[in-house]
Amino acid sequence: MRILYVSIHEILEYDGLGHQVFPLGYHHLRGAPIGGMRPLLDLGPEHAELQQRFEAMGCQYDVFNPMDGTVLTPEFVALFDLTIVMMNPYFTHRFAPALSVRPVVLRTIGQGLDEWEGEYAALRQWGVRILRYAQVESEQPSFCGADGLIRFYKDPADFPTWRGDNPAVLSFAANFADRYPQQFALWRDATDGLPALLGGPGNPQGLGRVAPAEQAELLAGCRAYFYCSGLELPYTLNFIEAWMAGIPLVVMDEGVLPRAHRYSEISRLITPGTDALLARSTTEARIMLQGLLADPEAGAQIGAAGRNSAIRYFGLAIIAEQWRGFLDAIVAPT
Repeated sequence: MRILYVSIHEILEYDGLGHQVFPLGYHHLRGAPIGGMRPLLDLGPEHAELQQRFEAMGCQYDVFNPMDGTVLTPEFVALFDLTIVMMNPYFTHRFAPALSVRPVVLRTIGQGLDEWEGEYAALRQWGVRILRYAQVESEQPSFCGADGLIRFYKDPADFPTWRGDNPAVLSFAANFADRYPQQFALWRDATDGLPALLGGPGNPQGLGRVAPAEQAELLAGCRAYFYCSGLELPYTLNFIEAWMAGIPLVVMDEGVLPRAHRYSEISRLITPGTDALLARSTTEARIMLQGLLADPEAGAQIGAAGRNSAIRYFGLAIIAEQWRGFLDAIVAPT
């Protein structure tokens, strides 16, 4: 199946699962993606030909200015079985004349909740299918419905066996203090005095941008992982990767901060004390992290159970099967 995939997130473009995908996003052109946050995508055997036809048919794309720097023609869109647009209803509206020649799917990613449901509702009236990332999205007061639910996948084979030979606490969160100041304060209080490593760009005292191989090594080597960012959202990228890596997790409960609406689903996925530890205060988090630093054998049991749970929810095989069912219902297999 050929899929035109309009993306807004470099890491989350890993969503094709064996289909011929032509991305309008960070991986649009061959070569290292702009952010370099993950390894290169396999763009499929037809990518070079599709790129030539993209240009020959008068199309263009600018990842830095996708709204004004994009030209799409119906002739090019017609080369595909369908288009998937990642969390960008405005792009979908803007290029509706071209996109409407084939089925269109708007894929949410667990962000923008309570903000864009009106836009999604308008797209559904046009015939766009809304593919949800998380079940908890249905709890929005203005929820407009869904045509499917598929989480982002992770391949268990991408993560080396956890060793825990580095007695340090690891976290990843880009621009942590700027994006989530209250949650950064919780992280800082819980890890104060502990050997803690914070990865991701925009953290002045942190590790900075971490290359894919280094990230995998940190997840395999560090003794514990502390998840404390984006607590109110179902978007949980670094939680998923850490859970899949088998590193023992301490998760800060989203209830520690007042919110009118909470859409985190981590506490609904984990079994506290079995496949992760759930802390309801910074004091609890510190005690849990200290315990994992001191007792890697206990951590190994939690980490192994966490990896098994992560594979059940986010593993490549189960997500690929969900995609097959969803896509085949839209486009009959040939």
